[in-house]
Amino acid sequence: MAQPVSTRGVRQIPSFGFSNAYLMDLDGQGMALIDTGTRGKTQKVLDYVASIGRKPGDVAYIILTHPDADHSGSAAALKRAMGAKLAIGRLDAPRLSGEKKLKEIGGMMLLLGVFMRVERVKPDLELKEGSTIGPLTIIDTPGHTDGSISIYKPGDAIFVGDLLRGGGTGGLQLASPTMSRDMEEVKRSVEKISKLEFQMLLPGHGKPIEEGAADKLRKFVASGFR
Repeated sequence: MAQPVSTRGVRQIPSFGFSNAYLMDLDGQGMALIDTGTRGKTQKVLDYVASIGRKPGDVAYIILTHPDADHSGSAAALKRAMGAKLAIGRLDAPRLSGEKKLKEIGGMMLLLGVFMRVERVKPDLELKEGSTIGPLTIIDTPGHTDGSISIYKPGDAIFVGDLLRGGGTGGLQLASPTMSRDMEEVKRSVEKISKLEFQMLLPGHGKPIEEGAADKLRKFVASGFR
C-alpha cells in the first residue's frame, strides 16, 4: 500500500478509514487540520500529531471542506482538544451548527445519518471566496453541498473535499452523483479550479495526486470529465 502524502508541508493522516484528513503547515503560523473524519477519530488525530513531534495546541485551525458526517464527525471534539478555531464555508455553517439539517439525498444519506451522528458545533469562522488563513486561500466550489469549499495554497496544493475523488491509479472522478446536490454545479466548480496552478490535489476520498495535478485536472476537464 502506498504511503500517505508527507511532502510540501502536507501530511495525510494514515489509516484513517474511507475519508481523508490532512495536516498543513501554515508557514510559521501553526498548522491547519483539513477535515476530521467520522465521529470517534479524535484520538487517532491527536496520536498522529504527537507522532510528528507536535502538540495539540500547534493546530491553530480546523478547516472543513463541507459538513458531511464523514468529514465533520470529530470536529467538535477536536476543537475542544486542540483549542483550534473551527472554519467552514458560510453556506454550510448552519448545517454544522444544527440550525439546518445535514443534506438528505435519498435513503442512503438518511441511513448514513443514523450511523454517523455529528455533534453540532458553531464554527468560529464562516469562510467565503477569497478568505485567507495563513498562506491558504478559500475557493467557493459548490455542488456537492451548497457551501463546499476548496482550500488553495497558490502554486502548491489544493484540498478539494468531495468535489473530486482520487482513483486508485492516480486518476480523477467527479463527486458521487448520488451524494451531491447538483452535478452541473460540481462540473462548473471543477472547471473553476482547473484554471489554477498547483502541484498536489488532495481529495476527501481516494488517492491524492502529488505531482503535476493541475495539468492532470485540465486534461480531465477537456476529456468531458472521463
